[in-house]
Amino acid sequence: MSAQSNNPKPPSVHPARPVDRSDRAVDTFLRYLVAEDARFVFGVPGGLLHPFFEAVEQHPELSLIVTKHEEGAAFMADGYARASRKIAVCAGTSGPGATNLLTGVAVAFADGVPMLVVTGQVTASTIGKGAAQETGAEDMDIVGMFAPVTKYSAMVPSADRLGHHLRRALRLALSGRPGPVHLNIPVDLWGKPLEEEWFDPKTYRPATHQFDRNAVALAADALLRAKRPTALIGSGTLTAGAEEHALALVELLEARFATTPRAKGALPEDHRLSMGVLGFAGHAAAKKTMLSEDTDTLITIGASLNETTTFNWNPELRRGKTLIQLDIDVDRVGRNYPVDIPLVGDAQTILVELVYHIHRLIRDGASPASTWPSAPPVPTGHARYDQPALRQSEAVPLTPQRWRVDLDEALPPDALIVSDIGGHMLFNLHELCIRKKQRFMLNLGFGSMGHGTCAPIGAALAQPGRPVVAIIGDACFTMNGMELLTASEYQVPVVWIVENNQMHGITWHGSKLVSQGRPMDAVRYKRSLEIASIARAMGLPAWVVDRPGQIQSALAQALRYGGPALIEVRVDGSISPPLGDRAKSVAGFKGHE
Repeated sequence: MSAQSNNPKPPSVHPARPVDRSDRAVDTFLRYLVAEDARFVFGVPGGLLHPFFEAVEQHPELSLIVTKHEEGAAFMADGYARASRKIAVCAGTSGPGATNLLTGVAVAFADGVPMLVVTGQVTASTIGKGAAQETGAEDMDIVGMFAPVTKYSAMVPSADRLGHHLRRALRLALSGRPGPVHLNIPVDLWGKPLEEEWFDPKTYRPATHQFDRNAVALAADALLRAKRPTALIGSGTLTAGAEEHALALVELLEARFATTPRAKGALPEDHRLSMGVLGFAGHAAAKKTMLSEDTDTLITIGASLNETTTFNWNPELRRGKTLIQLDIDVDRVGRNYPVDIPLVGDAQTILVELVYHIHRLIRDGASPASTWPSAPPVPTGHARYDQPALRQSEAVPLTPQRWRVDLDEALPPDALIVSDIGGHMLFNLHELCIRKKQRFMLNLGFGSMGHGTCAPIGAALAQPGRPVVAIIGDACFTMNGMELLTASEYQVPVVWIVENNQMHGITWHGSKLVSQGRPMDAVRYKRSLEIASIARAMGLPAWVVDRPGQIQSALAQALRYGGPALIEVRVDGSISPPLGDRAKSVAGFKGHE
């Protein structure tokens, strides 16, 4: 199967040229995108954004990826931005094209993902008259709809104001805690001439790496004196590209660490100091250590301390400890727990300074007081997990635990693993071991099903040559699975592993916990879902795994194929995912143990 003529254009290394005074507004707009290192635009073309899409298609340094639904476009842009740590662009025409983007934009907002969202609008002269698909402030206010889920949402009123709004949007998307921004542009503005002086990106969005040196010095002293220091690594560590810096800190201090669910694998989970995941579907060692008073000092790095991490804000996480919280967003510091030493700023910048301070104190005669080296080691192997027998089971149908053990053996050492949302996600969080150079991606902030089905397409475009494996559920596949056609058309090499238990598993098992044992049978499929057959109909090679020891060969074949491929894993749906604390929260219980 070949689609060479549809392959996205390779990224250019040439800088953007200065603005030509004969340029149209759309030319200036695209030149800013290229200067910000954007290379792909994800969307579904439509009349009221046609000039923009047409210009993207004709641009030598940009590729237009036409998706099957605008939500898929936003999810792909989100995956691209997470994988590349650069701005991503998605677009939809006016009316339903714009509203279809909203869920994907909300996901990016919840997780702090930089994204430029472009939507179409009727001509400036007809706004307010009731034109077809009009979404002006007088009627269905699309700018207002996007405002709560973006850092900036504005309609561009005229061509000569385009540069101002675009620069402001890009500055906000890429500064501080990143996030999506939205521009709504009347269709007649794109072709208008625009005379404007060129602004290089570094002249309109300066870097912000300030921090409080006194606070860093206090934190360094407290961490050195801690007898049982622990570190909680959040997703902000990934956003800042601070994984190696965080690892250097915990190794220097001999501090045990865990990650939040969303930051799973930010530091290698097979490290001798790793306790795995804290919180939703996490590991017993992390929970026992961080909720006990054995931990005397806790530093959190880019972790907002939300419900899914803290066991519904369990007070034991804070009790008896010195709490040091590092976050770029001042509003997240001290939001849920009182903080002893706040560190506000970019995680990478502050960690460099913190490690430097600690090294200087050590040179002056101090030494880490950690007693963890003399404590019992963190459990390893099957003993780390809640149900070790199911991880080693030879049963048919497959246990969800066992096939993930097999998968761990087969994943490439540099794999990027993307999880969707559902019962399979809980097994992914608990059962997989993410190692150094691997990466795990999850949209747990907003928790939208379908994201993990589409986002890996953007991630694979962002990191060509890196193996991308998406682990999704059958219900996620039915929700957004048509985007596999997008991957097929552009020959984007993603391997989807679809765990098929013939139902919305997290809902079925969760309903038993919150309804006195009565499951919601409406979420079980009435007819068997043949996922591999559907994938083959879309042009993808597909394999079916239904026994232990099979996925290793299937994954090897899928990766060798070099294009989009799918593996259906049929499992025992009666085995419940680890969702006890979440179920208690939904039922109105605090869930503290």
